[in-house]
Amino acid sequence: MTYPDLPGREGRVKTAAPTAGRRGAAQNGESTKMQQPSFLDILTHTPGWVWGALLLVLVIGVRRMQDRDVTVSRLVVFPLIVAGLALSGLASAGFGAATLEGFVLGMVAGGAAGVALERRNAAVRLEDGRLRIKGELTSLLVILAIFASRYVTTVVSTLDPATAASAGFQLVTALVSGFFCTMMLVRTGLRLRVAMA
Repeated sequence: MTYPDLPGREGRVKTAAPTAGRRGAAQNGESTKMQQPSFLDILTHTPGWVWGALLLVLVIGVRRMQDRDVTVSRLVVFPLIVAGLALSGLASAGFGAATLEGFVLGMVAGGAAGVALERRNAAVRLEDGRLRIKGELTSLLVILAIFASRYVTTVVSTLDPATAASAGFQLVTALVSGFFCTMMLVRTGLRLRVAMA
């Protein structure tokens, strides 16, 4: 019996010779089980561009820990990228009931979180029209969480399509995506309101 290739494992597993009785059947079944890749296998077979993206994410997150003055155009770039990723995730999931339910729940929670965070660290409009935004650790953690959720979703979809297609998995992934997407868009909207005041 032939299995799909897995990272660090042999794609073909030998089957036991047919034997009579329950003992022979059990041995035959055990020998055909596909070995799952280890965590190290997954990491070593991750494309190099993914680690490049992680490095970029870290740089962006660390910069957001410092006070910065930004223009309106720079303010909206990253939230729009996150929104695009969220919508692409919805499209790939097929807009099923579980996916939509999870995304809506995530939007509600993310909207509330965005308002609460922006009240605590509100932006200030400068005389030249730019916004002064306080640095915070939250931004770094949010960016890393977005990256991690996308990475895990991709790995599970590749190694275990049945789990990835389950309603529970799609609900959770859509909830996480909707939460972070809406939280960033709400914070950006509140900052834009300050800039336009």
